[in-house]
Amino acid sequence: MDPRRPRAEAVAVRGGRIVWVGSASDMATPDARVVDCGGGTLLPGFHDAHIHLLAYASSLSAVDCRPPSASSIGDIGRAVRGRASETPAGEWIRARGYDETALSEGRHPTRRDLDEFAPRHPVRLDHRSGHACVLNSLALERVGIGMSFSEPAGATVGRELDSGEPSGLLFEMEDYLDGKIPQASREETEASLRSACANLLALGVTSAQDATHVNSVGRWDFLDGLGDSVGPIPRLTLMPGYRHLDEFIGRGLRFGAYGRHLRPGHVKIMVTGSSGRMTPDRGELSGMVSECAAAGFPVAVHAVEAQVVGGVAEALSAVSASGRVGAPHRIEHASECPPDTLRSVARSGAMVVTQPGFVHQNGDRYLATVDEGMLPYLYRAGSWAEHGVDVAFGSDAPVGDPNPMPGVYGAVERRTASGETLGENERIGALDALEWYTAGSARATGLESQVGKIRPGMLADMVLFGEDVELVEAGRLAELRPVMTALGGAIFGV
Repeated sequence: MDPRRPRAEAVAVRGGRIVWVGSASDMATPDARVVDCGGGTLLPGFHDAHIHLLAYASSLSAVDCRPPSASSIGDIGRAVRGRASETPAGEWIRARGYDETALSEGRHPTRRDLDEFAPRHPVRLDHRSGHACVLNSLALERVGIGMSFSEPAGATVGRELDSGEPSGLLFEMEDYLDGKIPQASREETEASLRSACANLLALGVTSAQDATHVNSVGRWDFLDGLGDSVGPIPRLTLMPGYRHLDEFIGRGLRFGAYGRHLRPGHVKIMVTGSSGRMTPDRGELSGMVSECAAAGFPVAVHAVEAQVVGGVAEALSAVSASGRVGAPHRIEHASECPPDTLRSVARSGAMVVTQPGFVHQNGDRYLATVDEGMLPYLYRAGSWAEHGVDVAFGSDAPVGDPNPMPGVYGAVERRTASGETLGENERIGALDALEWYTAGSARATGLESQVGKIRPGMLADMVLFGEDVELVEAGRLAELRPVMTALGGAIFGV
């Protein structure tokens, strides 16, 4: 990913950093440990620019309701009932990953469905998107949602048509639920995080940006206090949610300040359109961005719907005179981006952090449910480059697959899981896709001088594939797996 030296034969590492790159014959290594890569391809470690690390860790122990594990509400029920049979009454059951479009009933589950499966346990069932969930009756009671409940701005509580009672389906309620549902114990969380980090390193992910906006200070304290019991972890950047910014500043935490394995990142701002309007509106958002910039923090703004993406871009344009704050402002997802919106994003000067893996993972659902006129504009790739927009890739795990290679495949081939094409004109080359998953993601967090390239002075974070990724048939990209990962020169997988 270094245009000054796109290919080389050997790399020397000392003290966790790359100290030399060149030809094998010129390398003097009398006392060095030599790792023969067997003619494979050594790349910079992948940098996941948008992940929800603790949620991903938690998902590994939650009841799996993703397709194809659950193709009906009955399947969900059997899985939840099985977990309930081994869980003491009154304790929470967490399930995740359902997709109503993949269920034979063609609808969301309700509290009454979940009551039937687990009447003596509070149950939370998360939608695959991460922006909706279903609670059963006991869970609704525990978190204080009843007939007279008024949802917060930007959120929606589903209601039963005949009674007006909450149906159990909640949209954009994460802020409200934060702190109302008990967390797993520290020991349980560390165990799940150990598995999650081992998975990420095995996939070649050596850096990650946690984009969760809730419980920011609690997550910081937990991650900052991790001991050796968790084992090796990728280099982490944590985004404080906007409403937690004052607490970060009060603790003396500043954007990009290095810790042992953790640093503060962009301020995460959630902008939604699920209630039919942009929340917060453009004026409010401009004020929030200016406030963050004055405190020395760039922002990462969640924006999915076309009208929201355009509104966010215009708000960022209005405050662009404040200039770069350690790293560019970012638009997260930019999922729907028709031509006028694309041009607005380009004018804003913001980076786009998007998820090409969704083309492969969710493309068939998009083809079945999204208006035909919007299909060419979903999760763009090539058009960003054509309009001069800088781009980084992320997985959005656990919503998406944390494996970068299906994301690379989605950007290169634009193929859905069934083999259909989605947005053929948005295809990019494999090297461009790899650049956006490495050096691009480093730029998106202000770490371009530390990671993202194999160059002297950079941290020795690298991933080895057994064959030349550039020459692999594009249809096989999603199947490729690393054979080795190096984190600060420490090697895993050999």
